[in-house]
Amino acid sequence: MKKIISVALCLVMILSAVLAFASCGSKKAKVGVQGGTTGEYYIKGNADMLLDGFANIECMAYDNGGLAVNAMLNGTIDYVILDNGPANQLAEKNKDIKVIDIALSTEEYAFGVDKNQPELLTAVNELIAEIKANGTLDALFAKYDALQYDDDGNVIGGDDAIVGITSATKNTSNNAGQLVVATNAAFAPYEYKKGDKFCGIDMEIAKMLADKLGLELVIEDMDFNAVVTSVGKNGVDIAMAGLSVTATRKQSVNFSSSYYKGAYQVLIVKKDNTEFDACKTKADVEAILKTK
Repeated sequence: MKKIISVALCLVMILSAVLAFASCGSKKAKVGVQGGTTGEYYIKGNADMLLDGFANIECMAYDNGGLAVNAMLNGTIDYVILDNGPANQLAEKNKDIKVIDIALSTEEYAFGVDKNQPELLTAVNELIAEIKANGTLDALFAKYDALQYDDDGNVIGGDDAIVGITSATKNTSNNAGQLVVATNAAFAPYEYKKGDKFCGIDMEIAKMLADKLGLELVIEDMDFNAVVTSVGKNGVDIAMAGLSVTATRKQSVNFSSSYYKGAYQVLIVKKDNTEFDACKTKADVEAILKTK
């Protein structure tokens, strides 16, 4: 009997060792993203955006791209997926990373307007058409190209000429004379904070819109995941936060005309990582990611 028990115990120990070894060998790669953005949907999958996702990769969400990059450099995660604009600006500041500049998803940015305010949607579209035609929009993008970032993705320079916009205090009893904008001020160059002032391409357009309508501008800074769903509630009129147009978001808001169509997701890796150096296409990058 003792012999049988000993053999059984040995078998259990061997099986445990095999399972432990298999578990180590099948450890998922970890990719950092900014929570609620297309990068997260790219890794997790999203039928709405026709993104299959990666079952073999664990998605780690951070408040901004800079924090995700720091996690990668600290060894917490393996790679970062981020919008090309913020990704390139982070790489300019941090010489320990590099961008694999291959579009993993293409998208367009627009503003999400309260479905019960068709007149506001008309005004937004008129403004977008106007600033595209007179060169104001191009000038805005050019002005914010000079931004400099720290390793956490915070703007630390290059915006000396940018004064910033002060949000008015929201009138909770009657905000009829106010334009209330929902944003997530952690996505430079589109929106970020400089002291107590709001800066960025979206924020300057928000100020133009408020002036056009003769309204006081109120900016509400919130978690990115709440930006779209806040519209039409508690007096929020419009979402302006580097928003990609998706069918799911269209259920909550009416999207304006697109003001930027050059956005796409890219892979960020450590400077000494050569895994993706030979990649020429999205398929090349994804073929490697699928092996992780």
